[in-house]
Amino acid sequence: MKALEIALFWIMTLAAGGFFLWTLRRRLATLGAGLPDNRFDRPWERLKGVFTLVLGQKRLLRDRYAGFYHVLIFYGFCVLSLRSLGLILEGLFPAFHLTEALGGFGLAYQGTKDVFEVLVLLGLGLSAFRRLVLKPWRLENSVDAWATLGLIAGLMITDLLADGAFIAMNHPVWASWSPAGALVAGWLSGLGPGGLLGLFKTTWWLHLAILYTFANFLPYSKHFHVFTSVFNIYFRDLEPHKNLKPMDLEAEHFGINRIQDFTWKQMLDFYTCVECGRCLENCPTTLTGKPLRPKEFGNDLRDYLKATPLDQMGQDQPVPEDRLLIGGPVPEGSVWARDAEHAPWSKAQLEGWISQDTIWACTSCGYCEWACPLQITFVDKLVGMRRYLTLEESNFPAEAQTAFKGMERQGNPWNFAQADRANWAAGLEVPTIAENPEAEYLFWVGCAGSYDAAGQRVSQALVKLLKAAGVSFAILGTEESCTCESARRLGNEYLFQTATEANVELLKGHGVKQIITNCPHCLNTLKNEYPSFGGDFEVVHGTELVSKLISEGRLKLEQTVDVDLTYHDPCYLARYNGQVDAPRAILDAIPGVKLTEMEKHGEATMCCGAGGGRFWLEEHLGKRVNHERFEQALETKATTIAVGCPFCNVMLNNAAGETGHEGVATKDVLELAARALK
Repeated sequence: MKALEIALFWIMTLAAGGFFLWTLRRRLATLGAGLPDNRFDRPWERLKGVFTLVLGQKRLLRDRYAGFYHVLIFYGFCVLSLRSLGLILEGLFPAFHLTEALGGFGLAYQGTKDVFEVLVLLGLGLSAFRRLVLKPWRLENSVDAWATLGLIAGLMITDLLADGAFIAMNHPVWASWSPAGALVAGWLSGLGPGGLLGLFKTTWWLHLAILYTFANFLPYSKHFHVFTSVFNIYFRDLEPHKNLKPMDLEAEHFGINRIQDFTWKQMLDFYTCVECGRCLENCPTTLTGKPLRPKEFGNDLRDYLKATPLDQMGQDQPVPEDRLLIGGPVPEGSVWARDAEHAPWSKAQLEGWISQDTIWACTSCGYCEWACPLQITFVDKLVGMRRYLTLEESNFPAEAQTAFKGMERQGNPWNFAQADRANWAAGLEVPTIAENPEAEYLFWVGCAGSYDAAGQRVSQALVKLLKAAGVSFAILGTEESCTCESARRLGNEYLFQTATEANVELLKGHGVKQIITNCPHCLNTLKNEYPSFGGDFEVVHGTELVSKLISEGRLKLEQTVDVDLTYHDPCYLARYNGQVDAPRAILDAIPGVKLTEMEKHGEATMCCGAGGGRFWLEEHLGKRVNHERFEQALETKATTIAVGCPFCNVMLNNAAGETGHEGVATKDVLELAARALK
């Protein structure tokens, strides 16, 4: 390298490195302004997640096509990082060449690098084909995306050309270890020494320029995840959406309403989103035209974070005029613009960046978090915003007030008398825990199983099954009270914690160790959320226990039940708690049952619309979620929809009546099992 080239190299390197470090410092300072959040526990479990989710690309490979080409690009990018380091060293030490300096390892690396450069170009071609030809609806053809693909392609092509020109000029001993480079060298052999030298220098400098441009472009693009994804996955919530973090009820401020109310990890989420749109595919609010679209919600929060100066994060910011939903314009073409006039709330929160329609739309089904390959969370942020509205402003849907009052005064959201809670068990000779303190299981009936007619039938069915298998169980009877799970997800953390403390004390007082429940919402609360309040119990769903009893031979289902059905996986059973096999094992054990699966099933199930407290609220925007899910069930041509949740039972049964399909029945799996008892 000549003196001028050396000077240019140092100028480029110092400028690119300096600007990158300046950007990184600003990003870290922004995260430092977030609330504290301990994400340094359970280090080995966190590290295992890095291996499976980053190196193993576990979630990306659910989509075989996109996962395949992403693996090619990802691993090629990793392999080429050593080459990029070697390029910089060549600039610092002109006589240095990476392959020669590393000896035998260098030869092996040269061949590996060549192969991966070709594979990366293949992956980029598949990616472009998908965007231009297949055009999945969740992907946007943004300038950002194409710029990233172009820069990566530029790195691969310039390096192959540089290697090819170098081999054609110098015929190094490592040429035989560079199949792609040797092939390119053959194509370039007719250029002559001057042409080869010119091409080598041009591509070498161009590669360096692209590398430095790419490094500084990424932090300002959606592909900042190249730097943040490993950290976001390591510091991930180890129990996403299963267990909402308890709120300090003695705090001066409740919930989220300003940028400084987010934790540093939530801010890291904002920076990490790659806008792949996987969170949208089975999202009930996205598919039914609600204002909440997880990807856009996250992008709005990222823009909010970037728009707030670091030194003003502790201060209220004026609401931009173009974000006022009342008394001002709304963004052109947005879901707000289409629905604002019909919205029951439509007021903007978080200093104008998020609408209340968005906040209250979520069903907390957790699909977005299950689908996200980078472990970004959404439910905690939305519930945090609801906590602010509910506890600080008393600004929540009017229908929720009725449910809140019922939970507080009668121990159930239906507002039925507490004294009637055990009426469903009349004539079944079901003992209370006070009468049978040595019972193996406590049957936590839940509010739906106690008061709703369909839920009562499921409770009675489980009693018959348990008795047939000789299982020792008891109920709390009139002592049982609501877990207030719906209240928690509607933002009323005070009501939830008050009920939880009372329930934990009651259960401990009776010496309860094992609990069985038919309600997945109660299951998730008792199993995953009560431990934070001192309630450590072994909790199983009714289908899980019945499936076990069948497999052990303690329960025999011998009566034929001729029915063509499809099974709807409840979100809180399948996705939150990973139980998809037990209900199907029961159905498989019932003679005469024919099961046809819906397209969206298992952990990838779509919500019925009842979660997140939405069971108690009206739907004012878009299509009804239960109608969308019911139509998916109809596509199977089944005459019955089997469920494993009392809320899903009501929602899908209502959808049948509301859409004129009264002939399609909704039955709980345990009801069908009880019918199969001889």
